[in-house]
This record gives sequence, structure tokens and C-alpha cells, in this order.
Amino acid sequence: MKAAAKWTGVGLVCMILLGCMLGYFWNGMTTAEAKAEHDELRTLLDLGNQVVDQPVRVVVKWQGSWDGSGGEGAEAAARKLSQSLQLSPISELMENGHTTYRVIDEKNAVNIRFNWQEISADQSYVIIQLEAGDPAQWSNLSDLQEQYGQKMHDSGIEAEWNASLQGNANDHDKVKAADTMNRIEGSLQNTMEAVQKETYEDATTVSNAYQVPSLTSRVRSGNTWLNMQVAVHEDDMSGKNRVTIGLPMITIEY
Repeated sequence: MKAAAKWTGVGLVCMILLGCMLGYFWNGMTTAEAKAEHDELRTLLDLGNQVVDQPVRVVVKWQGSWDGSGGEGAEAAARKLSQSLQLSPISELMENGHTTYRVIDEKNAVNIRFNWQEISADQSYVIIQLEAGDPAQWSNLSDLQEQYGQKMHDSGIEAEWNASLQGNANDHDKVKAADTMNRIEGSLQNTMEAVQKETYEDATTVSNAYQVPSLTSRVRSGNTWLNMQVAVHEDDMSGKNRVTIGLPMITIEY
């Protein structure tokens, strides 16, 4: 009996140590992921500074599914997440036949849109959008990107992020969208070893999607992975070419 008790005690100690090791490992992984996301947003911002006169829009989105496996109802979970983000109280509305909890707020000059939509009794889809229109706000945007992603994961939401930057091309003369794209693509190939995998072109727009070895955020398209999308659109109103860059894909109108 003493031997059995002894080995039981050893087993418990091993389990505790293993739990601690897994905890440290998990924390290390989430910290590394957060750093990678932060670094990739910075890559997008730096790239924007190189190819556009001044970005007029930077949009970051966190989105993912929530299930009610924890026993908490969707409304209570939405309120809890919103409060943890220190946002204004949520408003409830019906949208496309689904109950939706929404907050439109602003923090440190960054516009925030919180959208939690019930898909079924125990399934919801959550999108948090952050938007900044001035480079002076980019540091705040980057901080919120990291904080909000962690809060969503803490709430049991397997969230993925994407970001899009938009502004007018810094072409010296009026040129076709394809010419602007060729210039940007040459820079991407030289500085980031980007490899074009998909392309689309019409009379006023060119859109290319790339694999970029240095980027970890990715989306599957058919049988391949994509890390970045660049679109150039000839804007008849301004007479300039509008450039939009997305990681891993563009999720705003271009």
C-alpha cells in the first residue's frame, strides 16, 4: 500500500509538472503568434508607405466562430466580450433574420465596429473591425489588434485576422493600372520574394495574389496558399490609381 501511495504521489507530481509545461508551451505559442501578427501588420504599413502617397485607410478585422459549449448564452457571451474590450454597451437588432449584437465605438482615435451574429441556438459568428485613417494612429491600431485578438481567443473564439491598406499610388504621371501594378510587383519580388499565383484584370482594375515566404498569415485558394493580394483601380473621379493591399487577402472594396 505504501508503494502504491508512493507511486500515486509521483504520478500526481508528474501530471502537475506536465500541466505546467504545457501551460508554458501554450503561452509561448500564443505570445509568438501575437508577435508574428504584430510584425506582419507592421510589414503591411511599411509597404503602404512605399507604394502610396499616403494611406487613407487601414482596416484590421478579427473574425471567427463561437459555440455555446461552455453553457453561456450568446447574448451573455457577447456582452462579456464587449465589456472585456471596454466598449460601449451592445445594441441588439435583427439583421437578415439573425439576432445581432453590435457596438460602434472609438478608442484612441481608432474606429471600432463590434458585430456578433447568432447563426443558431449555440453558434455565432463574430467580427471586430478596427479602422484608422492617419499614420499617427497606426501605433494605437497595432496595439488594439494584438489586444483584441487575445481577448477573442480568451473568449473561446477561434479568430483569424486580416488587414487591408488603401491609398492613391505615388505615380508621378497618370498611368494605366497595369503599369502601376508592374511597378509594385517588381518591388515585391525584389524585397519580399513574392511569387504571383493568381491574377485578374478588366478595363480599369488589376488584382494579383501572391505567395510570400516571410509571411505566416495565409488563406487557401484552390490547391495553393496565398499570403498577399494587391489591387490597382483607375479612379475616374480623382484621376489617380487607387492601390489596395491585403494580408492575406483584401476584405474591403477596392
